[in-house]
Amino acid sequence: MTTKATTGDKQIDFLVNEIKQQIIFGRLRPRERLIEDELSIRFKASRHVIRSAFAELERIGLVTRRPNKGAIVRDFSVEEVEQIYEMRAVLQAEAARRIPLPLPKAQLERIEKIHAAHNDAIHAQELQRVCTLNNEFHRAIFAACGNRCLAEMIDRLWVETLGIRCYAIGDPQMLVRSQGEHSEILDALRSGDRHKLVKATVDHIWPALEAYKRAHGGWSMPAPIPLQRSEKAPVAPRKVSRTKRKTAA
Repeated sequence: MTTKATTGDKQIDFLVNEIKQQIIFGRLRPRERLIEDELSIRFKASRHVIRSAFAELERIGLVTRRPNKGAIVRDFSVEEVEQIYEMRAVLQAEAARRIPLPLPKAQLERIEKIHAAHNDAIHAQELQRVCTLNNEFHRAIFAACGNRCLAEMIDRLWVETLGIRCYAIGDPQMLVRSQGEHSEILDALRSGDRHKLVKATVDHIWPALEAYKRAHGGWSMPAPIPLQRSEKAPVAPRKVSRTKRKTAA
């Protein structure tokens, strides 16, 4: 019984990762339907495994399941994108303010090692490895903020926006830009420059969003400015007009 359960769990994890990778690299686009029969044949998996994988993908925000209609890759309205990215900016700025500076040597060396491996993967055009190391780089930085809850919230929104961020993956210019932005974040960690760290951490999220917006016709969205602790709370963003409240697809 235990062996069967373990095998089933491994199949589910494998399938979740495979679909996640296809979303990351744009092989599955927003609104695209995930067909149980096709996946079952392709991965030699039971319907139970397929549906369990769909449930997990829905839990992490990558898939939407519809009654009697199956599962589709999650799509985002303009309003959802604006709200998610505003929260990413706020949370990542707060994490950057909490990271102890100078960063302990062991943590800094680990981040530098990930960064070096990320650069090597970019030069080798190993995109799947680039993606994995990019995730490790950011998780290591935000884990240093000392607040597990905050780091987990950032990570949840990071995973949830895979379908948005995939528009920047595979673009050589975007990869070089990301490489430079990672270097800026590292320089701030080394020098202990808090202002530079907060700014670089937040600025880093916008290029992928801009690529997504260009792919969907674009719209106006001012980037929130990270606040200092002494500043007033931001005013709630203006509501998107009904004519703009359409699905970004």
